[in-house]
Amino acid sequence: MTTATSLIKPPSSVAGNLTMGGVLRSEWTKFRSLRSTWWLLSMTVVLMVGLGLVLVVLEINGGAPKQEPPYQVAQQIEFGALITQLVLGVLGVLMFTGEYGSGMIRISVSVVPRRLMLLWAKLSVFCVVVLPLTLVSSVVAFLLGSLAWQSHRGLRPVGFGDPQVTRIVIGSALAVAVTAVCGFAIGAIIRSTAGSIGTLVGIFFAAPLVAQAALPGSVAGIARFLPSNAGNALWGGTIGPRSMTPWPGFALLCGYAIALVAVAAWRLRRGDA
Repeated sequence: MTTATSLIKPPSSVAGNLTMGGVLRSEWTKFRSLRSTWWLLSMTVVLMVGLGLVLVVLEINGGAPKQEPPYQVAQQIEFGALITQLVLGVLGVLMFTGEYGSGMIRISVSVVPRRLMLLWAKLSVFCVVVLPLTLVSSVVAFLLGSLAWQSHRGLRPVGFGDPQVTRIVIGSALAVAVTAVCGFAIGAIIRSTAGSIGTLVGIFFAAPLVAQAALPGSVAGIARFLPSNAGNALWGGTIGPRSMTPWPGFALLCGYAIALVAVAAWRLRRGDA
């Protein structure tokens, strides 16, 4: 009896032996072991690179204006960022709702009773993957798109040295990454995959369109403060009217993400698993 008892560590002792490195390794293993992770990451690359390239080719074949400003060409090339916001937002949602749906969250919480440590580990793994992926995809999309554009005779070359181009290329990636973090937080708050994805679509895609179509002109200006319009002002992919300047708009999107993560931390710490 004494021997058996000595082999069983009390919960406080187990919690005390936890390290952030160990939790990070565990979350990375869970993240990369899911097939949905690789499908959604692959879709991100394909959409972010492919859609922009297709739009540029269509623009050229349709008779692109020879003096089209470089920043407008860059915005067309980065058009795929609008769609990949949803793709990576869904991946962020699944970081938590997948475990709640399968019931695995109970095991995760029992192994990592420090719930905030679990949240920060998941968020760290997610950001370490998503941010480099969006940046590389955005740059590759621009390089391929600009090559296609410049291959057509008579069209003005487009490069990183042109005004606003670098901001558009990098900004589209940043907007997608922060939107994905918002999806992550929404999933941690709502804990239902369907409900979280519906909320994400409603806030980032439906709300701007509804505000533009249904609100009177005197009130429609508030649409610029919606998360998607605020963030996309950084690179010009805003749905509907845009009044915010690029960096303040992106700062507002980051504020939304921070607020959502704070609510997720509060709910995870106070609520039941």
